[in-house]
Amino acid sequence: MRKILSVIKREYIQIVKTKGFIIGTILGPVLMASFIVIPIVVSVISVGQQERVGVIDLSQEIFEALDKKLDHRLKDGSRRYLLEKYEISTDPEVLRKELSQMVLKKELSAYIFIPKNISEGGVAEYVSQHVSDFDKLKNINEALNSVVIEKRLRKEGLDPQKIAQYIQRVGLKTIKVTKKGEEEDTGGTFLISYLLVLILYMTLFFYGSIIMRGVIEEKTSRVVEIVLSSLKPFQLMVGKILGIAAVGFTQYAIWAIFGFSASRYSKSLISSFFPSASGFKIPSIPPYVFIYFVVFFILGYFLYGTVYAAIGSMVNSEKEAQQLIFPITMFLVVPILLMMFVMRAPNSTFSVVLSLIPFFAPILMLLRICVLLPPFIQVGGSILILVLTILFMIWLTGKIYRVGILMYGKRPSFQEIIKWIRYK
Repeated sequence: MRKILSVIKREYIQIVKTKGFIIGTILGPVLMASFIVIPIVVSVISVGQQERVGVIDLSQEIFEALDKKLDHRLKDGSRRYLLEKYEISTDPEVLRKELSQMVLKKELSAYIFIPKNISEGGVAEYVSQHVSDFDKLKNINEALNSVVIEKRLRKEGLDPQKIAQYIQRVGLKTIKVTKKGEEEDTGGTFLISYLLVLILYMTLFFYGSIIMRGVIEEKTSRVVEIVLSSLKPFQLMVGKILGIAAVGFTQYAIWAIFGFSASRYSKSLISSFFPSASGFKIPSIPPYVFIYFVVFFILGYFLYGTVYAAIGSMVNSEKEAQQLIFPITMFLVVPILLMMFVMRAPNSTFSVVLSLIPFFAPILMLLRICVLLPPFIQVGGSILILVLTILFMIWLTGKIYRVGILMYGKRPSFQEIIKWIRYK
């Protein structure tokens, strides 16, 4: 046991002192804060500027009403959209080419082409160099639709204002009920679930790669031959995995302290700098989410850590390892691809089955817990299956590691690996 502790201490100190660990530990909270702060800040900051927009109105009935509808104002009180009507003297296509040239010369931000049959189902066109401002496109589209719909209603002898009252949309507030009571959810459940799963995915991949890289370095430098003169291969493997696990726990502890502080004080800080964001509700996170997060990190780490250690012992360079890593990486990528389905139907048979598969369980079961806490028998069953799989993988990896760590030259074939496992 003392020898294993020595390996744990060596691995821990060696990684904690690196600049990568320090920078990663600092960037982690920054990344978490950015996921919360940036969407709030972006939602309250106006990026609009005054724009000249040309309009070709072949119907001769839309321009005036559209100009009134698009009366959006900037912070200084000026209009955002300055609409300019262009009359057709000859061929509409000639005028369109002229306006396109004005757009290219920055004389116009864009121009809108309104066909003569716009009220009968014709399609308007927005022509610009910049067509990815979805907020602007939404404003113009909604205004144009409103004008055309009002024109159709008046043509049928109906009052647009009364019709607007009749078809006024009904608001739907999302309330999440918990054992502590009810609270409004403005998308916080999705944000927290996505963030925690993303952190788990990155850390499992990151720390697994560290284990594999460390094994390859020791193997290629022949340092392992000296180390194995004083302890067994299995002790070295266990010490290395536990030492790097301790690094992960240290980093997670720092992030947890930051996360707790952020969830407690971030709303007041954001409100002080951005008063218009004071209405934004930061969701409360149940304590069991953090507990299960740590549990599934530990289980996922040991599951993938043993696999990465086995891969490291079988190859002679990182280049060789890339071919073997791909299938393991897919076990981490597939749950990310299935995230949206599981979030939509966390209690469906498909989601339940996926969350019980050992290599998917750390991510998908945590996701289900964040979205809608499953019955304990499912969570407990997932943990039990993971523990049994880990024990099997430790036994299997130990068999491969004890032989592979001292093998050099050609990468072993599948048949040779089977022989290693059968060795007594």
